[in-house]
Amino acid sequence: MKKDLWHDCLVCENKCCKWDLAFPLFTIPEEREKNKTINTKKPCVFLNDSELCEIYNSRPYDCRFFPFELMKINKKLFWIIWNVDCPIIKNRRDDFEKYLTEHEQKLIPNFIKHLENYADFRVEELKKKYKYEVLRKAVIKLL
Repeated sequence: MKKDLWHDCLVCENKCCKWDLAFPLFTIPEEREKNKTINTKKPCVFLNDSELCEIYNSRPYDCRFFPFELMKINKKLFWIIWNVDCPIIKNRRDDFEKYLTEHEQKLIPNFIKHLENYADFRVEELKKKYKYEVLRKAVIKLL
């Protein structure tokens, strides 16, 4: 059985969580309330001495979506991936659809009211710094 896509982050030397791509994060009020110091410092205050996330199981949605992102294109939401030097992006492309579908089924329903703001958050700034690839249109089911 293949290991979890995110397991690769544990052994990766790039530590994307320290990049400007990851700061500031898009956070929702509940996330800020739960972790008052979230998104207050670069690199993330929740990276331990080994540069691993101390709040991994309760990390913000923005972190959970990584390396994927939602972007509004012609008023529709699409999954994209920023072209950054990430081994996951390079080596695990066959797993992408599984994770996009899982995000749509498990994460998006609890995040629906924040989708529009998230899809607009930092997009113009990041488009000036990074190229991106559109993966597919997002399948959003309203409850």
